[in-house]
This record gives sequence, structure tokens and C-alpha cells, in this order.
Amino acid sequence: MRLYDIFLLAFRALWTHKIRTALLILSVTVGVAAIIALTSQTEGIGRNIISIFKSLGPDTVIVNVMSKRLTDLDISIIASLDGVRKAIPIIREVAAITLGDTQLNTVVYGIASYELNEILGDIKLIDGTIYQDTAVPLAIIGSQIAFQNTTSQPIVLPGQAIMVYTRGSFGAQAQSISLVIVVAGILDRYGAANLISPDTSIFIPLQAAQQIFNKMWYDMVVIKTNNVSSIDIVEESLRSIYGGAVNIISPTQIAQTMQNMITQTSLLLGGIAAISLIAAALGIFNMMLVTVTERTREIGTMKALGFKNKHILAQIIIEGLLIGVFGGIVGIVLGIATSYMLPGLIARGTAISTATPARSQQVRTFNPMTLTASISYEPYINPVIVFISLVLAILVSVISSLYPAWRAAKMDPVKALRYE
Repeated sequence: MRLYDIFLLAFRALWTHKIRTALLILSVTVGVAAIIALTSQTEGIGRNIISIFKSLGPDTVIVNVMSKRLTDLDISIIASLDGVRKAIPIIREVAAITLGDTQLNTVVYGIASYELNEILGDIKLIDGTIYQDTAVPLAIIGSQIAFQNTTSQPIVLPGQAIMVYTRGSFGAQAQSISLVIVVAGILDRYGAANLISPDTSIFIPLQAAQQIFNKMWYDMVVIKTNNVSSIDIVEESLRSIYGGAVNIISPTQIAQTMQNMITQTSLLLGGIAAISLIAAALGIFNMMLVTVTERTREIGTMKALGFKNKHILAQIIIEGLLIGVFGGIVGIVLGIATSYMLPGLIARGTAISTATPARSQQVRTFNPMTLTASISYEPYINPVIVFISLVLAILVSVISSLYPAWRAAKMDPVKALRYE
């Protein structure tokens, strides 16, 4: 008997019981879709964050102030260290903005305009221009400040003045201050953020920040080394000078650590999702046993007509194979579609929106000190995961069909024909 004929018989047997077959295919589909959808999210987030960390460059060291104020003298000392190509001083202040009925928490960064590319990588402006390095409080703002979550129309335009409320340090005291800044440009979306979150930040000239916040010191320094091999030397020099007074971070080390974490998380989520395939295997096993029992007279008739045990065995196994193939293919399509839907659902689910009883304002809250101010990423569909998912779907279906197929092949045709 030709293999083609066995495939045709198996397909017709499945087609005869459409609802049962559809349920079996669905059980496989859910497992495959879950594996692809979950792993694509973790890999997408990981790739996005790592790419943005790498945009700072592998030759970067970030120094955050802990218990010491870094002055111009410190910047000169750091810039003169062996292996240091450039030291970029930055002033940082947590702030809030009120735009109509919307209140947003943000961070104001004072940085020279010609150093922005060292921090952001490519400067992606969707409107306006970069500010000039003057004492005038011009600014470029992040995309999530300029745009509402629910519309593509900006609520802030270049040339518009906005009121920013922050806490400036005056000597030994900290006082609440408000300032008016003029928007010079609007940044495009950068997605998952690095240690400086472009999407939810405001960047102003360093001179303006010094005057507004009355600061003659800096909150952080971004150091560019001569090459990657100089990072360890620079870090050792900084620790010998400042000890525990500053926190030293290398984006490359963070990227490597996060890559390991993302890989482990992907494996964990993939394993959890694969459990649904085990449930599908039990369902296929049980349903095949029921099907074989229901088709006892049919199998007896086939044997009486000359079908051999291997033909019966092959037909039942091919039925399982077809269930795995169809379920795997549909699961891949559904998993890919779900992968691209989940980021939007996650972003809406993590957006914090509350109303104040007195003013009925909508408040969008960002935590500026976290690595990601918002969840914005592109899922990554790993071809290897897709292939493994399809292979698992087929293997699970075939293995679940082996015992029912063996049981069908071993039936006594005489007893099978007498079966009621």
C-alpha cells in the first residue's frame, strides 16, 4: 500500500470527526502559540534594552554621585586619568510638569548640546531643533511628554513654553522652585530606556541648569574611555580616588548581565508554556484511544480486506502527525500575531492613570530612577524557537499516538468485526 494512500485515509478519518479533530489541533495550537508569544516578549525587551545600553558605547563608564559633590575640579581630574578620552558632566533634577489636565513626573537633565549624541546615540528629533548652549532655558523633551498615550497628536510643540516644578538646592537647604522652559525640539521614541530615559526626560543646556538649580557641582559624569580595554583601568583609578563616594557603572557589563538574565527568563517562560503541550499530549492520547475503540469494526473490516498491521499502525500515527503539523502551523501564526499584540496590551496595563479629587487631573507617573520609564519594545520572533515549537508539536502528537496505534494494529480482525 502506498504511503500517499495511507495519508489520504488518515486525513479522511480526521475530516470525518471535524469537531474532535479541531479540539485536538486547538490544544496543540495553544501550546505552540504560548511558547512563541512569551519568549518573543522577553527576547524583544532584552534586545531593546541591550541595544540602547550599547548605544552609549562599549567604551563608556557612568559615575553617579553617592555622598560627594563632583565639581569642575573633579571633572578635570577625571578627564586627566589614563585611558579617559572625555568626561561629560551632567546635572539631574526630579521634576513635574502640568500640561492642561495632565500632570507628568519627569527628570530634567542639564547637559551641553554637543554632548547629547554621546548620551542618546543618534539624536532622533521628530520636530524642532537642538537647543543652543546658553543660559536660556531652552529644552528638548521626550516623546512621552509631548504625546498623549491615546493620540498621535502632540500636546506640546516647539516654541511652546511649559511650566516645570522641581526642587533646587540652595546652599544647605532645598527649596521648591518653578521655572518656565521653552521647547526647542521633540525627541522621537527611544523605547526601553537606559540609565537616562529619553522618552520621559527634559534636556536643557548645562549653563541654564547651573543657574536655575544654583548648582556648581554635578550629579553624574559620563566617561568615554580611549577603548574598551581601558575601562578596567579607569574604574580602578576612580575607586582609588573616590572610594564608595560614587557609584561606577559600565553599560557593557550591565548589557552582558541582562543578556544572561533574559536568556534564563526566556527558557523559564518557554518551559512553562511547554507544559501546555504536555496537556495537549494527554488529550491526544486519550482521544486516540477513544477513537480506536469507536473504530473497532472499521479496523476489523480493513484487516479483512487485506490491510496489514503496519498499515493500521501507520495510519493512526499519521493522524497524530497531521494533528501536530496543523496545530503547529496554526500555533505559529497565532503566536506571531499575539506577540505583536502583547506590547500594546502591556503598555496600557502598566500606564498609571489616576485622578485627583480636587482638580480631576490625569496624572501620568514615571519613575525616573529606574531602567525603564515605560515598556516600549519590539518583540523578537526567534526562528530557532519557532522551529523548535513546531518540532515539539509534531513529536508530542506522534508520541501520543504510538500506543493507540499499536493497540489498533494488534486487534484480532474476527473479534473486531463482532464488536458492537
